Amino acid sequence: MDKEMDKNRGANRLINEKSPYLLQHAKNPVDWYPWCDEAFERAKREGKPVLVSIGYSSCHWCHVMERESYEDPETARIMNERFINIKVDREEHPDIDSLYMKAVQAITGRGGWPLNAFTTPDGTPFYGGTYFPPEDSFGMPSFKKVLLYVSDSFNKNRDKLGELTASIERAFSRDVEQKPLELTPAVADEAFGAAKLFYDPIYGGFGMGTKFPHAMYLEFLLAYYRRTGLEGALQIVRKTLSAMASGGLYDHIGGGFHRYTVDEKWEVPHFEKMLYDNALLAGLYAGAFEVTGSDFFKDTALETMEYLLREMRSPEGGFYAAGDADAEGREGDYFVWSAEEVQKVLGNEDGERFIEYFSITEEGNFEGKNTLRIAPSAKGPEEPLAEDIKRMKKALLKEREKRAAPAIDRKVITGWNGLAISALARASSAFKEPELLKEAQRCAGFLIKGARVEDGRLARYIIDNKAAKKAALEDYALLGMGLLSIFEVTSEKRWLEDGKTLAGEMIKLFYDPEKDLFFDTAVDKKGLFMRERDLTDNDVPSGNSAAAGFLLALSKGYKDDRYKEFSLKILGSIARMKDEPLSCGNALTVLEACLGNGG
Repeated sequence: MDKEMDKNRGANRLINEKSPYLLQHAKNPVDWYPWCDEAFERAKREGKPVLVSIGYSSCHWCHVMERESYEDPETARIMNERFINIKVDREEHPDIDSLYMKAVQAITGRGGWPLNAFTTPDGTPFYGGTYFPPEDSFGMPSFKKVLLYVSDSFNKNRDKLGELTASIERAFSRDVEQKPLELTPAVADEAFGAAKLFYDPIYGGFGMGTKFPHAMYLEFLLAYYRRTGLEGALQIVRKTLSAMASGGLYDHIGGGFHRYTVDEKWEVPHFEKMLYDNALLAGLYAGAFEVTGSDFFKDTALETMEYLLREMRSPEGGFYAAGDADAEGREGDYFVWSAEEVQKVLGNEDGERFIEYFSITEEGNFEGKNTLRIAPSAKGPEEPLAEDIKRMKKALLKEREKRAAPAIDRKVITGWNGLAISALARASSAFKEPELLKEAQRCAGFLIKGARVEDGRLARYIIDNKAAKKAALEDYALLGMGLLSIFEVTSEKRWLEDGKTLAGEMIKLFYDPEKDLFFDTAVDKKGLFMRERDLTDNDVPSGNSAAAGFLLALSKGYKDDRYKEFSLKILGSIARMKDEPLSCGNALTVLEACLGNGG
């Protein structure tokens, strides 16, 4: 009891939550609430606006804003006096995150994390932003000024807020009011045309400046090539996969991919590592190996899976959500190297070879040290690493394990684990590796039994072997897809039957027959100003595109066209495939599966 009192001393309401992100904020002087009815009821009773602040445990700028603002007594005083403050883990509540992200983007034209949305007492947003500095800087007002301005505006202009919130709600309905899309090869052809337009032929990837992997869009291009044989699609995939796995986006010592790079050359990453990125990319590299026979792609996929199995697997067989960008408050320290450090571990001769191979310099390219990037002269684009380099990597991994490691978010998120199951099953087939299939089956069995909350519903995640929060649409669809991926490799009916059960629950809880689409939020979830459905394939497949893929696979497994018709209705309702193909990679991949089967 005394230990419990010590733990709670100086803590706010978040101290009793399970989320590692919320627990990071449990000792803030801010009077935080978790997402709950009580917070909004108090806001209505006291006539105060609400601050919904959203982030996640491995987010670098979330940590920065916490240190600068949420831990500052004066900032906390303003927040507590003028607002009801709610802290949300976006990984616990993807529907809440999506809803408020859309709103803030509609209001300000930009989004990101930490996300700070200011709402009326009923939760309808009227202003927001991302990171705010503690003092005025770079043309940005301080967070304290923003808080005072928003509070004053809310109190003085309440009559105008109704007009603003109504316009936001209208904006949310546009996605599902478009004319249904005719599912023809022309849709895929136009998406390939967009790929050529946005493709960076020099460095690979899409766009300029900050580079994200866009794994789902590359997956579509790979599927498009399989159906059409157009070499241009495969060329984009090959160059991009080679560039990403050669550059600083990839962790050459420990395996796996970081979140994105801040430059167009794939050199300097934002160092957090997410389960969903690594699952999607491992599966993509396995698929690319099947098409190209590239051993470099095979090695990349296997190293990424080795990383997941070594560092991200729970004792029960699930996979943790994320690894932090920071270690002991310093971003990237765990992953970067100086020439001196390399030579100390490897010796002069091996050290010089490694330094040249991975573009290491005395001055470094990140705060005096180096991200590792394979020098273009070291090997061909898809040539595998030399055996002596692999040996040196193992020695440096052993040395790196002595460093203070980034924190791991130990949530075993159901949907993200579904992606991992799919990747493991796919790789087991591509590489003839039965151990990977066993890991997929172990993870799936753990989730089927363990990912259930008290009323029997599927859980959003498991932590410390306890299920927490009710699942979102993406959890049902992505776990279902994982189960079907195992069935496709093994032909064992139990995976198909478990998938059918999940599909029935998913349809009952999330389907909207008026729009032939699913809501991301279950029918009984309370507190949101509207039920969300995001049709964009962002970090993970959208719930609707994932559901379309799951139901299509179920129709194939059962040879039942009713599931396929369901899938086609959903796809036809994702009209943005035609206008914004880069944000619909998974939907386009499902479309390719339909077209390839004569759908």
